[in-house]
Amino acid sequence: MSLSPSKQAAIAAYRHLLKTQREVFSGDIKAIQAAKKETYSRFMQYKNESNVDILDEKLKLADQVCSLLRQNGVKAVREEGASTPRLHINEKEDNIKFGDVPGHAKK
Repeated sequence: MSLSPSKQAAIAAYRHLLKTQREVFSGDIKAIQAAKKETYSRFMQYKNESNVDILDEKLKLADQVCSLLRQNGVKAVREEGASTPRLHINEKEDNIKFGDVPGHAKK
């Protein structure tokens, strides 16, 4: 059974999103389950879509979501004995720190 290129691309995008979610939300079972459920429902909305332009748009959106999660993923972890949670920020080379954004003055 052969799959069309658009179906193969959708499956690849779906798997990539799930992998990204597992990496970004590692250790947070509830977040992973919620993200997986949302991803599944979004992909199922367009399961029978045949318009190539719409499919391309949705595949680009999936890629953007992966990038957004990787670049902006922040996880708060409450450690034993601490009154406030500690933030785990993904330190990627392509991340832009808030103070480095044009138009935002550093204080």
